[in-house]
Amino acid sequence: MKKLLLLAVMLLLTACGNEADESGVGNPEEQNEETAEAPEGDPQSEEESSMTASELLDEASSAWGDTVSYEARQTSTISTGESQYVFRTITTRSEADEIKVEVDDGEEIKTHYIVEGEHFIYQGNNTETQDAPREIGGSDYGALVSDLEPYREGTLTEVDSGYELRYTMDEKEDAEPFFNDGMADMLDDVDTFSGQVTLQFNDEYQYTGAKFTLTAGSGEEEMTVISNITMDRVGEVDRIEKPKNM
Repeated sequence: MKKLLLLAVMLLLTACGNEADESGVGNPEEQNEETAEAPEGDPQSEEESSMTASELLDEASSAWGDTVSYEARQTSTISTGESQYVFRTITTRSEADEIKVEVDDGEEIKTHYIVEGEHFIYQGNNTETQDAPREIGGSDYGALVSDLEPYREGTLTEVDSGYELRYTMDEKEDAEPFFNDGMADMLDDVDTFSGQVTLQFNDEYQYTGAKFTLTAGSGEEEMTVISNITMDRVGEVDRIEKPKNM
């Protein structure tokens, strides 16, 4: 089960282009008996797009590739048997050299700040400086759009709000584009695997969010992952708010 849980976390961090890995999200084995409520929106009409997924990603990169700041809100649930681990993150990247990641695992809230390479953790009105510096290269909005490259073979439809790009994974080999050589080894012990990622774009080709579902099994154990991401304040965050004692 450890490998399944690690696989789930790594896919959450890579498949949706989110920078939650800066947060040091806790151990998924410490599971909560909590149910995440996926946001329910009004059903949207959809029709096949004359544009391909590859063309959409080119347009998104051209229009937004130089954009830096955003706010990403993510709610994720990892379920195995009757247990669930739920965590929520809010990641804010500013136009300055700084990022803020608020992590809520259902029991406590911990906020990570990375400012000019220095890493701070704020919790319970206390700020603790971390010894190891952290860089935030590749966390800007344009880089997140570039990270969507593996979805060029997906299916694109037009909806009321813009576009939806769906990428279906019917077997574990379909997930390999999201892993480097070392990470791909985690798939070795997975027997059954399926999932779908839906990326959302508005009519200006702006990446606005994603929905991610995954089911993976090993022997008699099975794990399901559901994650929802919304992207807001794109290009509008001058600086992040920081504690006074930072």
